[in-house]
Amino acid sequence: MGLPQAWLRRLAGPEIVVEGRQLDAQIQALLTIKRLAGIRDSDDVETARGALDNDMDAVAPRPCPMRQLRELRVAADAVSLPARLYVPESAPSTPPLLVYFHGGGFVVGSLRSHDAAVRELAHLAGTAILSVAYRLAPEHKAPAPADDAYRAYQWARANADALGVDAERIGVGGDSAGGNISALVSQRCRDRDERGPEVQVLIYPATDLTNSSASHATFRSGFLLEGETIDWYLSHYLVDDEQRRSPEVSPLFAARFDGLPPTILVTAGFDPLRDEGAAYAEKLREAGVAVTYRCEPGLVHGFFNMSGIIAAAAAANQAIATNLRAALSPIRDD
Repeated sequence: MGLPQAWLRRLAGPEIVVEGRQLDAQIQALLTIKRLAGIRDSDDVETARGALDNDMDAVAPRPCPMRQLRELRVAADAVSLPARLYVPESAPSTPPLLVYFHGGGFVVGSLRSHDAAVRELAHLAGTAILSVAYRLAPEHKAPAPADDAYRAYQWARANADALGVDAERIGVGGDSAGGNISALVSQRCRDRDERGPEVQVLIYPATDLTNSSASHATFRSGFLLEGETIDWYLSHYLVDDEQRRSPEVSPLFAARFDGLPPTILVTAGFDPLRDEGAAYAEKLREAGVAVTYRCEPGLVHGFFNMSGIIAAAAAANQAIATNLRAALSPIRDD
């Protein structure tokens, strides 16, 4: 991916432009290599889980050093969830906290798969991050991951002192499936009149599990996240097709959108989930929620993990971190 632009373009092939957006040349080269190598997503759950961990190692940024790195167990009622606390060198002595949930279609993904990306976000934002490994499908179907995320957020609030973080500055966030359950955490706190997150960071979130938006058809094949893979994920995650429209799993079908926290929401221009993410941002805006929305035009689903080899992904992650740092900055009384 470090080839000169002209050589990279020859490797990638003719420019791909859809709806006025041009696919990033490095992304296109990566997709070309994947296609020529005959790499396909596995339909075996354990194989797919191992493959994601290994694939992320190949594209992730170099791990940023941490001032503190702790392996924890988060008590979620009768369930104990593995978690990892990252405190970067750039954080203040009592830093804000982002409770983070990894992506992976509710079926794959782990603390390992997102380790380098979470380290980078913590370092760039100067924020402590508690990365939580919620239970996965098919062993634990919907709404188990959202239940775990809600309880993990509550646990972080209750244990802020023990974690060494600022109890007044705690947010939630995640990518893809993790963005989905982060949005559900915020909605659940609002609906139960509980203190919600100070910010929610939703990176190409799944908000509508009916998969009915136009971008699902436009980018169903050939842009890293395949439509068949999405179908496979949801066949493992959902109890039945009727559940797709339930607000328990699709935050876009909530009865209301007011009273939710300030939101940082980022989508990718060549992503099946692009339109549902944009629709969620618009619902929030209409309800008076402060939203920072950005579509990264040349990128694909999964870019959050690719900043080690994709320059545009690194720039996108820097922008997310800058927004997060501002959202969790202490309020000053002038």
